[in-house]
Amino acid sequence: MHPRLAALLALMVVGWLGSALEPVAAADWVIVPQIKMEGQYDSNINFSFVRRQSDFVLNLSPSADFTYASETTQLTGRVALTGLIYAKNSSLDVLNQYYTVMAQKQVAPRLALNFDGGYTLDTTLYEELTASGYIMNRSRREALRAAPGLAFNLTERAIFKAGYAFYLTDYQDPRFTDYTQHVGNLQLNYLLKNAKTTVSAMILGRAVSYPAIHNFYHNLGTYAGLEHKFTEDWSLSLFGGLNCNWFTSQTKVLDFEAFPFIRVRQKKQETFSLTPFFNIEGKRKWEKAGLAFGYRLDQSPSAGGTILEYHNAYARLNYQATERFSLGLGGSLYYSTATSPGTTYDNLVVYLSPELNYRITERLTAGSGYRYGWRNDLARERTTDRHFVWVNLSFAYPLHYQK
Repeated sequence: MHPRLAALLALMVVGWLGSALEPVAAADWVIVPQIKMEGQYDSNINFSFVRRQSDFVLNLSPSADFTYASETTQLTGRVALTGLIYAKNSSLDVLNQYYTVMAQKQVAPRLALNFDGGYTLDTTLYEELTASGYIMNRSRREALRAAPGLAFNLTERAIFKAGYAFYLTDYQDPRFTDYTQHVGNLQLNYLLKNAKTTVSAMILGRAVSYPAIHNFYHNLGTYAGLEHKFTEDWSLSLFGGLNCNWFTSQTKVLDFEAFPFIRVRQKKQETFSLTPFFNIEGKRKWEKAGLAFGYRLDQSPSAGGTILEYHNAYARLNYQATERFSLGLGGSLYYSTATSPGTTYDNLVVYLSPELNYRITERLTAGSGYRYGWRNDLARERTTDRHFVWVNLSFAYPLHYQK
């Protein structure tokens, strides 16, 4: 059902935009098909504490990126497949799928509509880790996202934004809990007279449902922040606020009303909490180098059927050594701890990854890299690590069409 729904969603967006296109307007299409072949070695394919498994993996990844631009419409998207073939654990062989589409349409001088959608069918560890900081095995994870919105220019400096997002996440492994998420937000941005600083205020509401276990989470967030451009190559944004959280869960209790017969029944438990929200992002560019960094603290649903306090920090430095040769160094941190009653999840993951790329021709690129991962289960006081090495060759053939 979900692949068909994702395809229908993409067709609806493309059709909506296509119907609004002016046939006489200038427009550009850029399509970039690409294929990548990569050999990998993973010393701990499930990032496990016990029964570690290592394997050599062949990764075949065809993809296509597309961009459309006219005077009033912008459309970008990506279709990607990733085939993973394991040398020893052949039962894990799989074809992962990734589809994304982003669109914006200027329907009036002051009003723009936008859409962000995507569908992912994934068996790697990264999708759930980056979403919530939760570590799961290599079973299938399906995620659907649909987020329409609008932006209205109140004045030359003030912009009002409103948006809604729907998320559906399903897991193949019955040990993990499916959930749906509805998010609505209202935001006001104002550009100061220096034309470099934008101040913002936002109200966000979120509802998460775990129907299989009858757990529910509601969140109301109030945030404020600013974005400042020091120069064209150096920007920094700060956002902070407060989350009001309501969580309803089901717990098992003993019923002695029919003593000596004892029954186990479900009892609804409701909790309320106040938690902070914080987000910082920065970008800096030089002639041959670029730096991006950030940190985020928020509440997140997860595969465990609970709400996690999620910390995510990252930094990445790129350096263009020559016209053909480039280097990169990245690091990331994921820390999640359960805030729901009756759970003890407390997990820290750190990654460090150097890599290099060499452009053989305009269309052919070779790359190699190494990623070291370290995981700490703070609840059970145990640690493990992971070594991941890859070598790849990618070929891209850009196609450009101008109307």
